Amino acid sequence: MAGHSILYLGRGEFAADYLQELETLPYCAMLTRSASLKIPANAPSVLDIVLFEAGPAIAQSGQSIIELLGSFDNCPAIALTTKDREHRGIAAVNAGAQAYICVDDISVDGQESIFEHAVQRHRLQHRLSDTDVTVLSVLRNINDGVIVVDREGHVLDINPAARSILALGPRMQPDSNWEKTFCCVDANGENYRNSAELPLVRARSGEKFAGQVALFRRPGQADIVLSINGQGLFDGKHQLVGGVITFRDITDAARRNNELQKLAQFDELTGLPNRSLFIEQLSRAMGRSQRKSAPLAVLFVDLDRFKSVNDTLGHDIGDALLMQVAGRLRTNLRIGDISGRWGGDEFVVCLEDFGESQNAAAAAQKLLLVLSEKYEIGNSEVYATPSIGIAMYPDSGATPDLLIKAADLAMYEAKKRGGGRFQYYSQALNAQLAQREELEIGLRHALVRNEFVLHYQPRIDLASGRLIGLEALLRWQHPRFGLLPPARFLPILESSGLIHSAGEWIIGTACRQLAAWQRQFELPDLSLALNLSPQQLIHKRLVDAVASALQDTAIDPGCLEFEISDGAIVQKRNAELGTLQGLRKLGVRISLDHFGTRDVSFESLDKGFIDSFVLDQSLIVDVAENDSHQRIVRAAIAMAQGLDIEVAAEGVETLSQLNFLRSCHCDLAQGFLISRPVQSDKIAAILRSEIAGTRLLARGMP
Repeated sequence: MAGHSILYLGRGEFAADYLQELETLPYCAMLTRSASLKIPANAPSVLDIVLFEAGPAIAQSGQSIIELLGSFDNCPAIALTTKDREHRGIAAVNAGAQAYICVDDISVDGQESIFEHAVQRHRLQHRLSDTDVTVLSVLRNINDGVIVVDREGHVLDINPAARSILALGPRMQPDSNWEKTFCCVDANGENYRNSAELPLVRARSGEKFAGQVALFRRPGQADIVLSINGQGLFDGKHQLVGGVITFRDITDAARRNNELQKLAQFDELTGLPNRSLFIEQLSRAMGRSQRKSAPLAVLFVDLDRFKSVNDTLGHDIGDALLMQVAGRLRTNLRIGDISGRWGGDEFVVCLEDFGESQNAAAAAQKLLLVLSEKYEIGNSEVYATPSIGIAMYPDSGATPDLLIKAADLAMYEAKKRGGGRFQYYSQALNAQLAQREELEIGLRHALVRNEFVLHYQPRIDLASGRLIGLEALLRWQHPRFGLLPPARFLPILESSGLIHSAGEWIIGTACRQLAAWQRQFELPDLSLALNLSPQQLIHKRLVDAVASALQDTAIDPGCLEFEISDGAIVQKRNAELGTLQGLRKLGVRISLDHFGTRDVSFESLDKGFIDSFVLDQSLIVDVAENDSHQRIVRAAIAMAQGLDIEVAAEGVETLSQLNFLRSCHCDLAQGFLISRPVQSDKIAAILRSEIAGTRLLARGMP
């Protein structure tokens, strides 16, 4: 506004302080004071702004500012009032002024902003046709909210109804970025991705639209749902000069609609999504799966013999059972997974982002377990097992309907096989699943049928080359698949709970074999290492099994070493800590397995649980040429020496690996260079040679 002419009409003493301050500003070229609202004869012919006093006449009768200013209708008019008479300024704006100023509550920056706003607003009005001006005048007095913007997006007018709906004060004037934040959230609560979709942008771009539903969101106040119409504003030459939107508050109606929609999309009994909503959610999930090239699985869950529950216990118990099933689905699925009720006792689940396709089986197995647990309903104990069908996208179906149908067929296949199980629709995955089930069934009989065997791998002292110990490794002589390594069946042992009975057999058998070798070959210091599963550490029966084996065989507890992962100590659960403390009291040694590839809790070292490290074979396989692995191995051995902890290396297959470990003063080594894991009779032959003075490396055994 610098260098522009400003005329003041009114009594000078009304705003003496304000005018005195105004006279010091560089853009005030002229001030004329008069005793009345008559325009003085010496007023300039060209004005940029007219300031006038908003008196009682304006507030009471709405006297037209345009008539009052007459020959000055080519410049914007701004009313002056005081804060306690702000209603007069509001009335002046309603009567035709471009803005108002409370002279006792205004800053220089605020005044500059109001002047700029008044000029822009006046400029737009002069470019509009008579029709548009009339329409805007009418819009100011309707109950709908109205907002006017110019071609650049500056907000030039907000009618009283809009201020009331949006809870905006009478002097709140939006900044230049307001069009980008006003109703930038759509009806679904998501931000518009394209600014061209914003209502004010659409209007000032000349687009005519109706019924756009968006949320008005401000900090500290609840969202307001608006239904918005808009269109462009054009001058007499049909050139676009701005836009106008009208809107009304539909928050209550939207809330009622959402409640009705929820009733239409959610199952009334369980609160889970019903068929239609689940299909809609599944469709979106399939789109995400396709974009990310990630697997997606649908699980179809049906309760076995649910009809008998209804028939024997009544429909109320049956309904309560379905509600508890729904609750277990909610609490045992991950955030982001989707569950729904398909109908009756049938439920559906959608799984995303679970890694390998086979991992869907882990989720199905978890649901089998949790849904099969006892249900307590009133005074009744109810048991129900599920049958689950699994269909993978896109292999089992390219649409939601086909995918669900495939999972349904797989579920019926699971029922045919006796229920209480899951079944893949995919033939390839079903073959793997069938083999896994065959292995699990076989494992339940392996102990009774004496199919488990132990192989032993020698461990030598690197300084002397003498055989000082063995590691016991479990093998399964399967009647159909032959000799199986632990990787084929150990996960099944752990997930099925058979690991405890198998582990007790390993401990007892290995201790008896060690005792026999110690006596036969007069090697009282010969040691034996056994691996422990994290599941074994949870139960106190492990300590009892070790104590019983030590008592039965009378071997020195220090000759028995148990290899564990560090996680059992890091988690600090009472069960694991109690088991470790019980083992320590027995006098057996504890070894930290796979050292160098997992996080290590130095607290576990400080507590004195650990007697030795076992360097992971992934560090050894390329240690001769991998500088990084060399540094890790050296650092681990140096740390162990400082803590008086023994270090063993697994997977030693070459002389260069062996020589490197010797150069680092590693204590023990085992691997194919020394000996493969072999049966007990071959270990006996090795021990005979050891007594005779023939070392394993000297004999060049494979």
